[in-house]
Amino acid sequence: MSYSSPAQQHRRRELWAWLILGCAATNVIFLGGKRRAFGVFVAQLHAEFNGTISLAELNWIGDSYAAVGYMTTTLSTSVILSSGRRFQFFQMLGTLAILLACITSAFVPNPHWLFLTHTVFHGVGSSLILSTVGLVVNEHFDKQHPYHILATTLVSGGSIASILFVQLYAYLIELYTWRNAFIILGVIYFFVNISGSIFFTKREELPPYSSNKQCFGAFWEVERSKVPYLLLWFLDRVMTSIVTYGMLLNLADYVRRRESSLTKSSHLTLLFASGEASTYAIAAVLAIATKDFLKGRLKYILSVTTFIMACSLVYWEVVASNKTLSYILAYISGFCMGPSITFLFPAGEEMTTLPGHLAYPFSLAGMGVGMALSPSVTAMIAERYEYRYFFVIQGFLIFIKFLALLLIIIMLKAASRRDRYELLKQLDVETATQQQQQLEHDPEAYSELERGDIAVGRRTAATIVNSKIN
Repeated sequence: MSYSSPAQQHRRRELWAWLILGCAATNVIFLGGKRRAFGVFVAQLHAEFNGTISLAELNWIGDSYAAVGYMTTTLSTSVILSSGRRFQFFQMLGTLAILLACITSAFVPNPHWLFLTHTVFHGVGSSLILSTVGLVVNEHFDKQHPYHILATTLVSGGSIASILFVQLYAYLIELYTWRNAFIILGVIYFFVNISGSIFFTKREELPPYSSNKQCFGAFWEVERSKVPYLLLWFLDRVMTSIVTYGMLLNLADYVRRRESSLTKSSHLTLLFASGEASTYAIAAVLAIATKDFLKGRLKYILSVTTFIMACSLVYWEVVASNKTLSYILAYISGFCMGPSITFLFPAGEEMTTLPGHLAYPFSLAGMGVGMALSPSVTAMIAERYEYRYFFVIQGFLIFIKFLALLLIIIMLKAASRRDRYELLKQLDVETATQQQQQLEHDPEAYSELERGDIAVGRRTAATIVNSKIN
């Protein structure tokens, strides 16, 4: 009987954790790639069924399946936790739901049926897979893990697949028609998603989650002082989602109005998605090289890039007729939006001060609401005014997002100062008590030099408190 040392067992667990992370990231990348590239389907369906279905309805088809998936992750997460964290089982259910969605979508008589086949079936499948991925990665790469930021960034990285998927979708649709493209994608997604049923195992040494760790129950017990953070972060996620999917689902149609080739019509979408993907790649490299360097700094990264994006979108409205500048601004806008998508998991923890298994589904729920609202704010305006004011409206929404982030930062800073003051105040009381006890015990031995030593010790402790808070 072979014997494995504790060090060997630890290495095996670490290796398996990295395999889980690789599989989880692949699942998220493929799911995110479809969300971002579905605008190619929208452009083709709008051209083929023009007059029988509006652009807003097609946007709702493109958004609604992801909205259903995002808004139900809190429920899915609660079900998975209460069932004993059966990650492989729920991953299998999600895989079958997505396969069913793709196959049935290929045989609908008209696009309106996609609200059933694509929205409901794919939405349920996405919800189960995203919830499983978030839980299993947070379990194997918890906040104490040196690569927590890297792991949570990788499972927020659907944007990286856009570079491939936008062109792939356009190629499949042009070569095989959109119906056959659904079947081909269903087979691809089945083999990608089914891998999670092999690798997604739970950490056996962890105790079962108690009921107060399940999402629905825990949200009702959140401290009142954290509610403003949650509301502002939810607003940020809604604005992020409205603009992201408003751009991704409509840029191809925006170009298609004057371009006959579907592949060429997707260039702006590809550039916007490439900008997003660039931040994902940069973040992954930084997290690998520096581990916790980004920890505590995400709020500043998000606020700065958000402000730049708002300015870029307003300027884009002015120079929209210039093809070269439009290409440049599409990439810049995607690049500035990237951190808000790439850091969805770790930024949610930082901005809400909630643990990952609560912050992640809460962030996704906000994104889901934004997806449901996006067609009303983007596609209906684009269709009614033929894309006039389209970019400036997106810029205004991003400015609202910037204000929400700014308020969160101010509130976090104020809370940090209050905590520092309370800790130092408590430290002063404890020091004064120690001095009083010393004087009562031996007044003559308590010299000026010893008083100075205690003061130095108090200042040293205060420095430690400040470093822990910051």
